[in-house]
Amino acid sequence: MKRFLPWAVLVAACLRPSEGHVELDDEVGREMAAGSTLTIDGGLGAVRSLEAAAGTVWSASPVLAVDLVPGATPFTLEVRNLPADAELVVDGVTVAPSATPRPTVKVWTLDAGGRLRIAPPDSDTPGPHRVAVLSDIQSAVDEVQDIFGRMNQDPTIRFVVSTGDLTDNGTFDELTRIQDELELLDVPLYSTVGNHEVPGPENWHELFGPFSSYFEYRGIAYSLVDSSNATVDPTELASLRTWVDAHEGETHLFLTHVPIFDYAGLRSGSFRSRNEAARLVNVLAEGDVDALFFGHVHSYYAYGLGGIDAYISGGGGAIEEELDGIGRHYLAVDLDPAVGIEGVQMVRVD
Repeated sequence: MKRFLPWAVLVAACLRPSEGHVELDDEVGREMAAGSTLTIDGGLGAVRSLEAAAGTVWSASPVLAVDLVPGATPFTLEVRNLPADAELVVDGVTVAPSATPRPTVKVWTLDAGGRLRIAPPDSDTPGPHRVAVLSDIQSAVDEVQDIFGRMNQDPTIRFVVSTGDLTDNGTFDELTRIQDELELLDVPLYSTVGNHEVPGPENWHELFGPFSSYFEYRGIAYSLVDSSNATVDPTELASLRTWVDAHEGETHLFLTHVPIFDYAGLRSGSFRSRNEAARLVNVLAEGDVDALFFGHVHSYYAYGLGGIDAYISGGGGAIEEELDGIGRHYLAVDLDPAVGIEGVQMVRVD
């Protein structure tokens, strides 16, 4: 029996290559230390540190709901990767920040714990807004500053969403470096993982938080789903179905790294299984998802899948496709829950 165990492990890994990511997602956003307990609803953040009277969180969503039991008070809570206008409300009372080191970082001093809500004051009010889509930075981290600078020139961008490949190899140092560079960006960036983050899944879990995340902002639903292994894990697909069903009829953006089907169909730039890809498109089409955003291919394509507008945008600086003339870019997406997606514009940086 033992001689077959390695084969069983290999088969299991082939059938569910992202199972480890799902298991880590089950643990993200929860920490207990030194008498303190901090729990983020939906695992929408990484608890970077927790002590008796202090904690630091990296947010994976513009809206956070947090249960905090401090080990001692006053308790200093630092939250990074937030919208500049985010407020903290505890038990119905807005608490003013004690410090705002950068537009996306806030520090609060709390006299007690409780149920915390951290979000812009208009986050639950449906209304038009713009987000940017940026993916595939990889080894071009030394050049990403001008992309962030260009984004900072557009005050209508509320946040950036990404399909991943922010780094080249997903090492702790690389992920820390891109977070350092994100300090130059005046708005937060929320991302799922790409295949270049796969070598270091524990690093992503520790520094960025979830591999897949779901949140709603101003009447728009966002699904950022892990396809870093060119597949979506069955457990994650079940979560996606639940989220899609819950937001059917609402404007809904789906983001994942690997294109479900490649625009050209001639490269290894899509899901491993065309059958799985077809099933996923069917789930998204039946759920009336409004747009699909992919990375992985270092160019720009606009096409359709199952009657849904689809976009490949991998313009963060990774080695680009030859002779296509696209270069570095990001997408500016204008949204209005009353009408849906008003426009998708490619913004060239080079």
